[in-house]
Amino acid sequence: MNVLSIETINQKIFSPFGDIIEKTNSNKKLTINQGTTIRHSEISKLNLNTNNGDSYISIFSGEPRKFPIEIKILEKHPLATQTFLPIQNFDWLVVVAQEENNMPNLNTLRCFKVNSETGVTYKTNTWHHPLLVTKNQDFWVIDRINNFEKNNENLEEFYFDEKDYVYIDLNV
Repeated sequence: MNVLSIETINQKIFSPFGDIIEKTNSNKKLTINQGTTIRHSEISKLNLNTNNGDSYISIFSGEPRKFPIEIKILEKHPLATQTFLPIQNFDWLVVVAQEENNMPNLNTLRCFKVNSETGVTYKTNTWHHPLLVTKNQDFWVIDRINNFEKNNENLEEFYFDEKDYVYIDLNV
């Protein structure tokens, strides 16, 4: 069984795939609202290229998968970024891979543990696994939606050959 190790996420190692959303990553810190609020600004740049779609905030409700977690699909969004912000106080996982010739390079698969106070923005065209949680968990999600497209232009999926499946074992 191919087991994918779990790394601790930080902005430096995650930067090829997107941004880590936490206060320490703000580019500007401003005092606003008559001195009662600190704005941690410009943490994550969004690209919500509408291309006849619209930008929305949704809530995704994730359910845990069976353990060990089987990684057999990746997806990417070619028209827009996608941001996940956890609502509950639970850690969660992200799996990403670099792109090569418009396909995920499975030799570059990485799994990151993300703490409960941290969100992520996937860059446009970043191959990633669909939402991975270890407990039932809700997320604010900011992304592009077009309900009138016959095919979702902002979603491409890649299914692994069975011999290439990778597993995440939280007990390792």
